[in-house]
Amino acid sequence: MPRPSKTTADMEETAPLVRDLKLFGLFDTVPIRQAYRLAFLTNFYRAPLLRRIEQEHGLTRPEWTILICLSHQDGLNPRDICDFTEQPRNNVSRGAALLEAKGLITRGPDPEDARRALLHLTETGRALYARLMPLFQAREAEMLAVLSPEERAQLDHLLTRLTAELPVWR
Repeated sequence: MPRPSKTTADMEETAPLVRDLKLFGLFDTVPIRQAYRLAFLTNFYRAPLLRRIEQEHGLTRPEWTILICLSHQDGLNPRDICDFTEQPRNNVSRGAALLEAKGLITRGPDPEDARRALLHLTETGRALYARLMPLFQAREAEMLAVLSPEERAQLDHLLTRLTAELPVWR
């Protein structure tokens, strides 16, 4: 059964970890309330996982981002990844070089433009992605456990609408 929705005041009374964050009240005062909370949740969702995969697998955030992108569509060029993720070119370039050195991706010429390289996952890269993605899925499930199935569906719908409008406000 889903937990009832909580207001900031309720959370201050019942959640010592959250209440103990000195800036918790910022959620109620920041003029960019929705965007700030989305960014906050994203950071708390991914930062512990990114630290863990860096410690255990030597994989940096840009490297993981590249693996995610290539697992969806192999044969991307680094600019495609930069355009989609808003990661700086130097981060993606460095991440691709590290992944290539680790044998997780290969780099080959783009048949449509010899000046560009296309990135491809190796079997080792695909296997590492398959081992790590369940960690992120479990963390997402834990984060969303507070929501009912209907609320999760509504959240998914709202996020889909927001991402569909990306070209308009990007």
